[in-house]
Amino acid sequence: MEEIIGFRIWLDKNTDIIKKYNKLSMLCENFSNEGFSVAVLEEYLLCIIITGVTIYFRIYIVWIGAFIAFSLHLLIHIIQSIIIKRYIPALVTSIMLLPINIFLINKAAHTCGYSPIDIVISSMLCVIAMLLNLMFVHKLMKKVMERVKNNKQKI
Repeated sequence: MEEIIGFRIWLDKNTDIIKKYNKLSMLCENFSNEGFSVAVLEEYLLCIIITGVTIYFRIYIVWIGAFIAFSLHLLIHIIQSIIIKRYIPALVTSIMLLPINIFLINKAAHTCGYSPIDIVISSMLCVIAMLLNLMFVHKLMKKVMERVKNNKQKI
């Protein structure tokens, strides 16, 4: 939510940072609140599906790997903020969720008795899946933005 609500405002107020970092400027080209909201919804639904499937089939190692990948995502937001020496949308949420995630992952891993190698393999596979999904949602955001832009031009 923090990202959905604050990212557009943050982009508008931090044009100097956007110019300084090329990857941010590329993101801004394809950014719209509508597209970003759809991307966040897709990731939220993916988390629900992963959780449901792992509970139903009792393959908790997939959930652990997915939440380790998600925790890395949170850590990246914190590191981004440190690098640019400013608040970024998602920082507060990341700081709040990271310790909870670490606790839950640790508890689940110990309760289920998975070996460290199983957890590492699952985490690596889930990080790869997360990166592929990130590429997908960026394409999705671009398509949504184009569609919204075309609909606004018709009005």
